[in-house]
Amino acid sequence: MDHHLTCVPEIDRVCTVDEANSAVDELVAEAPSVCRVRRIGTSRQGEPLRLLSVGHGARNALVIGCPHPNEPIGLLTVTHLARLIASTPDLRDGIDFVWHFIPCIDPDGTRLNEGWFAGPHTIREYHSQFYRPALRDQPEWTFPVLDERACFDRTLPETEALARVIDDLRPDFQYSLHNADFGGVFFILGKDVPGLPDDLAAAAARLGVPLSLGPVDTLGW
Repeated sequence: MDHHLTCVPEIDRVCTVDEANSAVDELVAEAPSVCRVRRIGTSRQGEPLRLLSVGHGARNALVIGCPHPNEPIGLLTVTHLARLIASTPDLRDGIDFVWHFIPCIDPDGTRLNEGWFAGPHTIREYHSQFYRPALRDQPEWTFPVLDERACFDRTLPETEALARVIDDLRPDFQYSLHNADFGGVFFILGKDVPGLPDDLAAAAARLGVPLSLGPVDTLGW
């Protein structure tokens, strides 16, 4: 699999929501036998939420772009990975997965960050045009919690769309494409998968990406 990692192109800017949507439409037009796209919901500002599906396997993988709108590398990851899978039979059919991609689960918030996507990529430029929604406005943080001690049921339209997709697909594999602002890479696993932490660390080492070892996102777990 290493050769797939080495074919990731160099980038000097992050694509916009419109550019990601155009890339999805181009891929579906080029490979209609293995790619299809459908609308799964509507954002708070009326933006279509879309699901791109690639392949025809028996199992489902779900990849979610821009769960935080100031973390837009997922837009590029979705467009590159979807095209790679569509054009590579061993990835598309060899592991018996249908790959489902939500290119951007929060297009409203992502558009508010687009001012810094083209650079210059400096700390000042990033923070001068930065937008990060409050917890109550983040799609991954507004799933209902029906507990008398901490009841929450004010779900967002984006969360409801994501929940419907999860209920429909029951994915065997799900990956939210967060990215760090600065520093190294870290991974949060939903369950213990023997050998996977070592494999992820080894992949980062081979690509020269440092590991971020501070548990800032897992306090109290």
